[in-house]
Amino acid sequence: MRANTSGVKATAPVARSVFWLMISLIAWELFQGLRAAAPLPSGSWAVGLFDLVFLVVLPGIAAFAFTRLFLVVTQTARGSMNIYSTISSPWAWVFWIGLGVGLVGDGIHLAAHAISRALPQTFIQGDFAAKIYFLDVRVGYLLLGLGFFLVSLVLLLVGQGAGHHVSGPERLLFVLGSLATYGFVTVYIGVAGHQLIPAIGGSVVLSAVSFWTLPPYEVTRDPIGAFIVPGALMAGITLVIWTLVVGGAPVWP
Repeated sequence: MRANTSGVKATAPVARSVFWLMISLIAWELFQGLRAAAPLPSGSWAVGLFDLVFLVVLPGIAAFAFTRLFLVVTQTARGSMNIYSTISSPWAWVFWIGLGVGLVGDGIHLAAHAISRALPQTFIQGDFAAKIYFLDVRVGYLLLGLGFFLVSLVLLLVGQGAGHHVSGPERLLFVLGSLATYGFVTVYIGVAGHQLIPAIGGSVVLSAVSFWTLPPYEVTRDPIGAFIVPGALMAGITLVIWTLVVGGAPVWP
């Protein structure tokens, strides 16, 4: 069911919500990258207070942005907001479960990564360190990627085509934002998180769903399609080519 296109005024919030989601994800990525090699704090803390605050606040802001976009596209696609469509419909269940799984995965990754960095050198090669690494990389990234995939899938199925078309600089901004967020995150989880097959599979599914919902030439004119599909599609192609070039699982530089 598509939105009631009575005017841009009713559908403009979709593009604005996509923009703020893009900003929140980029801020989260930048902080993670800039603080990845930060020195360990002295004393008993495994994470500094500054890092701890932002490692909690930024994922929370991103989750809020995802939630805001879901509510906006639900209202726009149906013409009105109702309890069933936001908490009881099958797609709502998938969205909320995906959001929860993603946040749990991020929490597991952050906790295990902090413990791993704080381990004494004598424990690095032991069984305990291997278990921490398993939680950090295998479980944490898998759950984070799964949650990211589920909420994105719901947004495509529910919201693609619901907002007004974007063009010009706004369209280019969303495409570039897609490469910086969905593109980078998918490649990083696939390579650094050792989730190569799930990352490629998620890229294929998101792209296929988008092209099934809208013609390919219309995808980047839709705010949600322009934000999700270019990055996901290019990430999948990059992972496949990278794997073929190295002749096996690629390694994060």
